[in-house]
Amino acid sequence: MVRAPGLAHRFRSDIIAAVILATMILASWAPRAVGPLDFRWDGAVYYVLGTSLAEGKGYRLLNEPGNIEATQYPPLLPLVVALHQWLVGSSDFVVVGGQMRLTFFLVFVAYIVAAYAVLRRYLPPAYALLAGVLVLLHVHTNFLSDLCFAEIPFGLATALFVLLAGRPTGPIRSLAAGTCAVAAYLLRTMGIALFAAWVLDALFDRRLRAAALRAAVAVVPIFGWQAYVAHVERSAAYTHPAYAYQRADYLFYNVSYARNVSLRDPFKPEEGRISARELARRLLVNLKHMPTSLGSAATARPNYWIRMRDLPVVGRIVPWRIAQYVPPVIGLIVLVGVATLFVRETRLIGLYIALTALALCLTPWPAQWPRYWAPAMPYVALALARGLMKLATWSQRLPRPVRRVSQAGRVALVAVILAVQVVAIVRIYVDYRFPAELRARDGHVVRPSLFFYGPTYQALDAGLDWLRPRARPDDVVAASMPQWAYLRTGLKTVMPPFVIDPVDAQALLDSVPVRFVVVDGTDVNFTRKYTLPVLEGSPDRWMLVYSDPSGNLEIYERSPEPAVSDSAPSPARGVDRRSPAAPERHP
Repeated sequence: MVRAPGLAHRFRSDIIAAVILATMILASWAPRAVGPLDFRWDGAVYYVLGTSLAEGKGYRLLNEPGNIEATQYPPLLPLVVALHQWLVGSSDFVVVGGQMRLTFFLVFVAYIVAAYAVLRRYLPPAYALLAGVLVLLHVHTNFLSDLCFAEIPFGLATALFVLLAGRPTGPIRSLAAGTCAVAAYLLRTMGIALFAAWVLDALFDRRLRAAALRAAVAVVPIFGWQAYVAHVERSAAYTHPAYAYQRADYLFYNVSYARNVSLRDPFKPEEGRISARELARRLLVNLKHMPTSLGSAATARPNYWIRMRDLPVVGRIVPWRIAQYVPPVIGLIVLVGVATLFVRETRLIGLYIALTALALCLTPWPAQWPRYWAPAMPYVALALARGLMKLATWSQRLPRPVRRVSQAGRVALVAVILAVQVVAIVRIYVDYRFPAELRARDGHVVRPSLFFYGPTYQALDAGLDWLRPRARPDDVVAASMPQWAYLRTGLKTVMPPFVIDPVDAQALLDSVPVRFVVVDGTDVNFTRKYTLPVLEGSPDRWMLVYSDPSGNLEIYERSPEPAVSDSAPSPARGVDRRSPAAPERHP
């Protein structure tokens, strides 16, 4: 049997692409194949919820006094965590994290394969490979695959959905597509954009019966999750919390997304709630920044573009002062590509990108947009490729000299994009991976290297390790990353109150009551602004008992007496000056 020339060429192209992508996958994972998955930030929240499910306690935040029911994240990733704990027979995050790293590697491989399959369906081989490389090289694709976050599993679920729903569907394919959409929503609330695109795609084709069936599928998980949230918010435990501010709208891990985004700025709750008019203004202001956001989503953040000027040769040749304007230009090309997607065979993807952008414009935290765009990277890369192809088509109408300049400009832009991607990914592997020290419950120490685990995070973990043997089992700690502190210490840990008035803040801390306050220097620190003035302004109530020499961490302890006596140690004494780089030094 003789293979048709067109099929043979496509087969060879796909084999070459597979080899290139497989090589890049192995190269990206080889430096980080050992050690547990990173459970900082939201990863600790998912892990704590998974532990609660594995132990049969329900969907609860075990770090909180009263083990309150959680309402922020849908439960699929915590169920995955619980499954790993059941299989391993342990809830030790160091032990379970090693197995979860393997799982996330397999998810990452499946995500890249599915993303390339989507791109290959709608792009010529060269463009599909280029877009696939952009997805794989992107900083957030690599960083988020190293964390116990839902973004990469969500990206896999959406890619499988697009593969299944993007073809003429029969009952079995429709069922499989619906299952992937449900899984996506149960991983991230942003899955509602996927459901909406699916329903709207059928409505555009005037397939009312299909639209109704798709809407019915969407209603089940959405209504089920929202009904659960409403049930929790009506419960006595919610209306009468364990401490005064436990369910305050600014405590984003303890409340639903709806309550948190109802604030003008969730990190500055003193500014109050947002009005409908202000919400509309937020939408318009954020829309203005969408080209830059899309350009960054397709390539890298503007700060990575600016850092290209540090390259020995390129930095001198290229005027990198204009680099900050390149992402918006790329974003405009992406928008041109998005417009080309609104035809029947790719309309679902165009709708998904548009609805995701609309949802992001309603949020009050633009700094998180790169993370939210990461699972949609294959479709943004597709739009970028389609935009470049559309520009090539338009240039054919121009005079030959102009056409050649246009072609050279497109080639140069692609080359620069790849250069920025390579520089950014090399930089995070070389300059932003730091050694960590994680101790299992049996005393076994693991020393993986983690992204963005710089001196401030090293100091935080050293301080938590110092605190663990010195606190009583029933002590409560206040920290900016309460779930991570709970995993490191086993102590109940809450976030500090986001209250400016020192008297009110002290009263709220007393309502817990908090014995230790961890004031860190990380980029998610909330204690320095709101809590540190209370601690420093009340030496009769709080003693400084530990500080990092670099000034990246202090731990305060509630004084046992209302006033410091002459014989009691002053805040300047009794302070652990141990360096995180020398953990063998103890006071």
